[in-house]
Amino acid sequence: MKLFTYLFGLMLAMLGLTANAALPEGVTTAITAAGTDLGTAATAIIVAMIAFWGLRKLGQKMGWW
Repeated sequence: MKLFTYLFGLMLAMLGLTANAALPEGVTTAITAAGTDLGTAATAIIVAMIAFWGLRKLGQKMGWW
């Protein structure tokens, strides 16, 4: 149990550390663009799932499904 506590504390300490290396401007821009694209894709997937759920509910109520 002491080993687990030690390793858990060590992991938390490592998560608190940050790297301060400077990235080229192109890399920073690409990372930002990828994050934006990922957000757009996730939103599109959630909207599609909600639309499918809504159509399925409608189909069940109308006797189509």
